[in-house]
Amino acid sequence: MEQQTVDDPLSVSGTWMPTAAGIMSIVSGAMGLIASALLMTFAAVFGPEIAKDVLHSIGYWQAGIPLTIIGLVSLIILLLSLMSIIGGIYAIRRKSWGLALAGAICAIFPAQVLGIIAVIFIAISKKEFE
Repeated sequence: MEQQTVDDPLSVSGTWMPTAAGIMSIVSGAMGLIASALLMTFAAVFGPEIAKDVLHSIGYWQAGIPLTIIGLVSLIILLLSLMSIIGGIYAIRRKSWGLALAGAICAIFPAQVLGIIAVIFIAISKKEFE
């Protein structure tokens, strides 16, 4: 029979809440990555048409604004999603409570319900983190 080491996250005694919160943060982050990819695809496919409409209606100097806004929104969602995934990994490992909480807070933006529940679970289980 093998003995589990202290580094094994399954051998750490504690509640299920940090693990559940980590999974919720990772799922929320994955949803955000998908949303970001869809926004970037939307900008690539429909961006020239949007820019042409803007060029035609208000002039040449604001042609890039719709593409810039879509790009900035997708970049923000991408960064929040990556932070959510990183925080979820730390929550599952029960390391760095602050980073796990920050990831759970970032998980609120892609998926509100999952993120809020993850924040609550991480906050309640603060004592289980190193």
